[in-house]
Amino acid sequence: MRTRWLLIVLCAVCACSSDPDPRKTGFVVDKGSVKAHYDPKSGRLRKLEEDTNKNGRLDTWTYMDGTRVDRIEIDRDEDGKIDRWEHYTDGKLTSVGISTRGDGVEDQWAYQAAAGYLERVETDTDRDGRVDKWETYDPPPAPGRPSRLRSVAFDENHTGHPSLRLWYTADGNLERAEHLTGAAK
Repeated sequence: MRTRWLLIVLCAVCACSSDPDPRKTGFVVDKGSVKAHYDPKSGRLRKLEEDTNKNGRLDTWTYMDGTRVDRIEIDRDEDGKIDRWEHYTDGKLTSVGISTRGDGVEDQWAYQAAAGYLERVETDTDRDGRVDKWETYDPPPAPGRPSRLRSVAFDENHTGHPSLRLWYTADGNLERAEHLTGAAK
């Protein structure tokens, strides 16, 4: 009898501590520093909101399709504007975007090589919706070291294509400047 009573109490405690059914909570499950939003039609997880430093303010939003992450937005300085965007394809990080002016507008994107080092950075410096600056990087000279800047290309004519490229040596000095032929004027 005592074992049976203990089993009933244990089951009741487990039932009370289980996650709430999203259908009964407006498809939002609030666990304090994390809120999960579910799609009312499919029941799939759509967004996680998180207070990563536990100070009472949301600072990270993860947009999902079920268990697959599509995008993460982060407000690192908690000023109400997104500072960092992480973009995913098939569950893999494809690029990291930032707001170079800190105003919540994504205008620079960093891309990683398959080997894990910084491969390139693209920037929309005039914020017209087109990339106009491209930086390429060589692999790091040794593990744990940063990638080395190899070239920077600029779209001086606002065509969406580079018209000038600067090449750099391994020690960071300017090697040469190259005006690209075929760049539209």
